[in-house]
Amino acid sequence: MTIAVSPQIKVYLEDLTKLGTFGCSPQEALRQVVNNAIQAMVKDGTLAKREFDIKNGQVQIL
Repeated sequence: MTIAVSPQIKVYLEDLTKLGTFGCSPQEALRQVVNNAIQAMVKDGTLAKREFDIKNGQVQIL
């Protein structure tokens, strides 16, 4: 998957990496920000919790 962001968002992602708590690259910071946002939405009920399984190296939705 490829995700395009604006130059302004890239600067914010670079700022997050400088904090040292969001990985060591803008890509890792984006991954963590998206992960945290999805977890928060599942927690507050905005998104339904999904169950997953890994079989033969493939993620399957249960």
